[in-house]
Amino acid sequence: MKRWRQTLNTNDQKPLPMYYRLQALILRDIESGRWGPGSMIPPERQLVESYGLSIGTVKKAILNLVNEGYLYRIQGKGTFVTGTTLRRESLRYYRFLEDFGDKEQELSVQLTGIRKVSGFQPANSHLGIKPAQPLFELKRIFYWKDRPVVFCTSYLPAALFQGIDQIPASHFAQKTLYLTIEEKFGFPTIFNRELIGAELPPAEAARVLRIQRNRPVLFIEMLAFTYRDRPYEYRRAYGVTGSRKIFRQY
Repeated sequence: MKRWRQTLNTNDQKPLPMYYRLQALILRDIESGRWGPGSMIPPERQLVESYGLSIGTVKKAILNLVNEGYLYRIQGKGTFVTGTTLRRESLRYYRFLEDFGDKEQELSVQLTGIRKVSGFQPANSHLGIKPAQPLFELKRIFYWKDRPVVFCTSYLPAALFQGIDQIPASHFAQKTLYLTIEEKFGFPTIFNRELIGAELPPAEAARVLRIQRNRPVLFIEMLAFTYRDRPYEYRRAYGVTGSRKIFRQY
């Protein structure tokens, strides 16, 4: 309650609505990591008592944060901090099917390297960081049986992901990059944006995928976003399709 009263006194020149101030306090606790993804926030009645607010004010603040994607509700259980909102079965990002209704073909993942690199365009502008800021570069190969089908390179702002290059490569064969980032750095994936087309692969992708450079492949550029519509990953992926096609379910 003391913290709430202090917040009230910082905006005397232009008072803000009570519900907005409560939103700001809850949001600060989420973004600071005090309440991590999956954590349950205090019940509405407890917030009413703690901050001396009306139930209507508390409900409005909570509803706004639900609508903005920071919180979600489970009837009869409570209100929780949003984790990765992509379907759990979709977290293994590249899923191959031959037709609708077919059984998904299990892929294995090999991390071939993590290193810090200089910032470059368009990655830094897509990530909303300054051109000189360094990046972590992660390269992975996705295999169907023993055949490589996707080669992707992810770029992450180095300032946000210090220590990711110390994670063993074997970890990424067991857990997706999404869950690793959520669990170790506190950034859930709220949504993605993709650009999908066909083009000839660059030399490295053709070598990794064991194809000729004159063979068109599926090219996917992707941005992953966390809280406040903040991009945290820029990805370039090249995929070999044919009888097996990449499946998406939104």
